[in-house]
Amino acid sequence: MEREVQSARKKESLNWHIASHGVPKGLHCLCLKLAEEYVVNAMARSRLPSPLHVSRLVDPTLHHIVLLTDNVLAASVVVASTVENSANPGRLVFHVVTDKKTYTPMHTWFAINSINSAVVEVRGLHHCDWSKEVNDGVIEMLETNDLIWKHYYNNYKEKELEHDEEDNRYLEALKPSSLSLLNHLRLYIPQVTN
Repeated sequence: MEREVQSARKKESLNWHIASHGVPKGLHCLCLKLAEEYVVNAMARSRLPSPLHVSRLVDPTLHHIVLLTDNVLAASVVVASTVENSANPGRLVFHVVTDKKTYTPMHTWFAINSINSAVVEVRGLHHCDWSKEVNDGVIEMLETNDLIWKHYYNNYKEKELEHDEEDNRYLEALKPSSLSLLNHLRLYIPQVTN
């Protein structure tokens, strides 16, 4: 009976851990509202950056900052904070790269909430033309990560772990964000932003 109780506690701990690293309800609702805004508001569909500033996207004399994220609020905070605390915000160019499901809300946010003086470009991963080398590298990393995740998940479910540190290591490897493609692309930033 005690083994069953311990097993149930481990399963509960695993489920709580995975659920706590999922998308918070408030953030999910924000993305849905922004997607709806994209459909009904022409300004939300406007081009980013404006045609007037497109040449700044490739200007090597400016400071280019790449954000790989699927979190609209985090991207907004990073961009606004960087612009606000910059000595020369007119020299900043932000390249926000996000996944396909977050592209529309991210585009809507930055189209409606324009940043003065800085240039913001929002790109979806589905817009990127990667070389075969980058594509193969990303696929290999994702496959390896998937194998590691399955290994930790199966061991965590079946094995009686004795140490808290070992529990933490298993739970860390099981974060849903560890499978996010955006986490793996930081190695290929120059190729993604070209």
